[in-house]
Amino acid sequence: MYYKSNNAVLCQPTVWDIDEYKVRSVVTYVMNGLFERLENPFATKQGIKNSAVGYNSEKYQQLEKIYSMAYTSINSLEKNYIEASTTLSQIAKLEDNWNNNGAKSFSTKLIEKCRGIVMQLAAEPFICPTACGSIQFEYEKENGDYLEFEIYEDRIEVFLDTASGGEQEFDLCGISATDKMKQMVVDFYG
Repeated sequence: MYYKSNNAVLCQPTVWDIDEYKVRSVVTYVMNGLFERLENPFATKQGIKNSAVGYNSEKYQQLEKIYSMAYTSINSLEKNYIEASTTLSQIAKLEDNWNNNGAKSFSTKLIEKCRGIVMQLAAEPFICPTACGSIQFEYEKENGDYLEFEIYEDRIEVFLDTASGGEQEFDLCGISATDKMKQMVVDFYG
């Protein structure tokens, strides 16, 4: 199946490759680190009242903090945007002529730039490669509003189409480009 949007073309796989072992190991690592924090403050205390959660309000409060931290840490795995990461990994594997029309492969520098950007965004974008050498991030709301970023090594091109503001096209350049992009995503959904 091919996805087409402006000049972007992507052959979408029917099943995304998710490294379940890696996700499981990250969750295990997070939980083990958090529970180590729980055990250490109480290691020197003796007796059932000091070690049993039901009898020790301080330990209960610490346990509640640990579960809260675990919840936050594990939910941050969602912020890692597994589909976006998987798509970027697949784009990195594309070779020259990946679209059977002469498109070039994507540089490691561009892939890493996109990885860095996606982890900072407030919402996960739909990501696809373009034949012109950029990687496209797309957002679309139910009301038809559309936000698109074409990310190149040296710039970010923006296309915004909203019911209230019409169509706009402009470039983001320089060191503040990523910060402006992040704010645009927040404003788009705000």
